[in-house]
Amino acid sequence: MDQETNEKLNIEPEQEPSAEATPKSGRKKGRRGLRRALRRAYKRSEPARARFVEGRNRFCRGVRGAFDSVAAFFLKIWTVIGPTCQKIGHGIAVAARAVWKVLGPLLKKLWQRMKPGLIFLGNRIKAGCSYLVARFKGLNKAMQIGIGAVSGSLLLLIIALMVSAHVSRTAMLEAEATPDVGTLPVAVVTEAPTEAPSPSPIPEPLQDQILKKGDDSPTIAVVQTRLMELGYMESDEPTEHFGSITEAALVRFQRHNDLNPDGQLGEGTWLLLMNEGAGAYVMQNGDEGDDVTEIQTRLYELGYLGKNFITGSFGEKTQAAVEEFQKANGIESDGKVGHDTVDVLYADEVVGNFFSRGEVNETIATYQERLKKLGYLASSYKVKGKMDDATITAIRKFQDNNDLTPDGCLGPTTMAAMDSKEAKSYTLKLGMKGSEVKAVQKRLKALGYLTSNAQVNGYYGEATEDAVEEFQRRNGLSADGTVGPKTLEKLNSSSARKAAVKATPKPTAKPKTTKKPTKTSKTSKVTPKPGKKTTAKPKTTTKAPSKTTPKPVSTTNKKGVEKLIAIAESCIGCPYSGGAKGPNKFDCSGFVYYCMKKAGFSGGYLTSRAWRTTGRYKRITSIGSIQRGDILVFKGNSMATGHVGIYLGGGRMIDASSGAGQVRITSSVLSGSYWKQHFLMAYRIYD
Repeated sequence: MDQETNEKLNIEPEQEPSAEATPKSGRKKGRRGLRRALRRAYKRSEPARARFVEGRNRFCRGVRGAFDSVAAFFLKIWTVIGPTCQKIGHGIAVAARAVWKVLGPLLKKLWQRMKPGLIFLGNRIKAGCSYLVARFKGLNKAMQIGIGAVSGSLLLLIIALMVSAHVSRTAMLEAEATPDVGTLPVAVVTEAPTEAPSPSPIPEPLQDQILKKGDDSPTIAVVQTRLMELGYMESDEPTEHFGSITEAALVRFQRHNDLNPDGQLGEGTWLLLMNEGAGAYVMQNGDEGDDVTEIQTRLYELGYLGKNFITGSFGEKTQAAVEEFQKANGIESDGKVGHDTVDVLYADEVVGNFFSRGEVNETIATYQERLKKLGYLASSYKVKGKMDDATITAIRKFQDNNDLTPDGCLGPTTMAAMDSKEAKSYTLKLGMKGSEVKAVQKRLKALGYLTSNAQVNGYYGEATEDAVEEFQRRNGLSADGTVGPKTLEKLNSSSARKAAVKATPKPTAKPKTTKKPTKTSKTSKVTPKPGKKTTAKPKTTTKAPSKTTPKPVSTTNKKGVEKLIAIAESCIGCPYSGGAKGPNKFDCSGFVYYCMKKAGFSGGYLTSRAWRTTGRYKRITSIGSIQRGDILVFKGNSMATGHVGIYLGGGRMIDASSGAGQVRITSSVLSGSYWKQHFLMAYRIYD
């Protein structure tokens, strides 16, 4: 073996053994020999190993190719049958949903009827089995299983008999009953065609036509009533006109019930609308409109939704925000906005997503200082940056005075309002109630501006507002009728001027002077005998309201009830829009809220259902006792919906009507049947 080969194999050239060799050097030579043998064996096995690796790779490539071929084959098949399968699946889903909408309510009713009996039967069977087990302990397991099987079979047989009896009874009743609004009265159309048409209590919606926007028909009143029952329209007196509000409600109904959302009343829409299985309206993913914008804005105020997502379109972000809000406030978290969710959104004790009660933060301390400066927190209050009861109460007062929802949450809208230069300091004004109002009333009575103990009731009404204005005029202050820091300081000072004592006899002298002209007027009537002049005066009085009611804008010279009504009448003709609170469009509760705010009232927004339980104002329970300026509260065809308006007197009410599609005056509050049947209560907001 030459030197080059020895170097490659790391084999040292042989050396002649020396006499000085030791046993240790012998062991080294043995190890070297072993390594050389192993290297030789490795070199000999190298070709076999290479062939094994190549075979393994070929096998893997073959398996992978086979799988690719199979996948390509199935992919080609799916491209052919996939769309068909998807259509079939979608059709099955739609059919199953439609069948469930029809059978679901029936099964639910059936279960409610059968539930007590089934529970009783189950308890009896359980008790019987327990008795048998206890009595015959020697029975084997097979016997016990047999008893259970027989009992289960009997139970299923009883259920089947009850279901069949209920279905047959329902079918018999439907066959014997006359057609209702849930079925198309086809027989009425073909019956006696030669006779003159007689008014039918059940309208026929489809007579070779499709009802759409702009049409007028008695059927439309039935459709509006049904849409109101399901919540797609706000509860109101239905009309026979197919307007934009009815069209929008039909589009929502069709979209929520898997129909073509064309906004027209065709046969399919009519049949499903009048069916018991028609789905009720809840705001959900895919909805659009002003009502969605209002909900998104409220979620932003409470910190559940970012400002960039206030788009008027209900998407995934809004759904997630609604779910989070519902979890925080103990509501069923389904991501949909129903009546209960809306009521909680505007409730006084709503849970926001910002600073919670008891939390400590530097931001809270910053706004506590701001609240002290504006007078909502006492000057002696120690700022600690903790969200305590005093801070929450102060935030509510600030929100109340600055046209915000008084929820006590320190959210982005409230913080922005506090940072604004236009932030209003703490004032007592119309609509407020509490111990602070009562203290002011006691002081006004002591100074002679209030004359009756009944006026010291803790409610800041019209009498208190008039007394404050008179006090401000007598003491050189701006007479705005509100009690701010300057007025309160002057009111509690020793230099406060009392009411003029001789101011009241002056009006008593005027009636004496008015009686004298009446005597002269009698003589003037006797001598000239002109009837035209006397008749001309009533004509002008009747014409004046008709000309001025649609156009009043200025309210500077009006106070109290008349100011509120003048503001309301200035909005006549403004379009109806769900969830809108003005200034150019309204829903019913938004319209009342806007008018009261403009009239100087304090207090947050109330939904039409929240008006039923408010304790801010005096409640009137009889429709015969209502007065001009009262807020009227009605229920819908169910207690889940409602309506509110402002009473004008004489059986007239001004409201934002979903049926009429605008702010209008209706004169059938006392004469018609609809409002009497749906009246719940009224509130006297002026004392």
